[in-house]
Amino acid sequence: MEYVICLEDWVLEAVIGILPFERERTQKIKIDGEFSYFKKEGDSFLDYRELRRFFKEAFLREFGLLEEALEYFKSEIPKQFPQIQSYTLKISKLEIFEDCKVAIQVFHNSQQG
Repeated sequence: MEYVICLEDWVLEAVIGILPFERERTQKIKIDGEFSYFKKEGDSFLDYRELRRFFKEAFLREFGLLEEALEYFKSEIPKQFPQIQSYTLKISKLEIFEDCKVAIQVFHNSQQG
C-alpha cells in the first residue's frame, strides 16, 4: 500500500540565503513536505520522527541559495530513507520581505533519478 507522510507548516530558524543580513543571523523558514512510500506487510515503516530529525539537523547547516538546500535533500533523502519513492518539498522564507513570503518547491521521483 502507498502511504504519504506530511510535514506541514513547520517553522524553524535557519541560516539560509545570500544577502549579507541573511548570513549574519537565522531567519524563520517554513517547511512543507509530502513523502510517498510503499509498505508491504512485514516491511519497515517510515518513521516520521526520524524524518523530522533529519530535516532539523540538516537546517543546522548554513545553506546559501534555497536551491542548494533542495539539492542537498535530493542527494541525502535516498541515502537516509531509501523507502521514499517520491516527495514534494517546499521551503518558504517568512521574513525576507514585509509584504510577501518567498518559497521554492520541488517534486522528486526516485524512479526518474
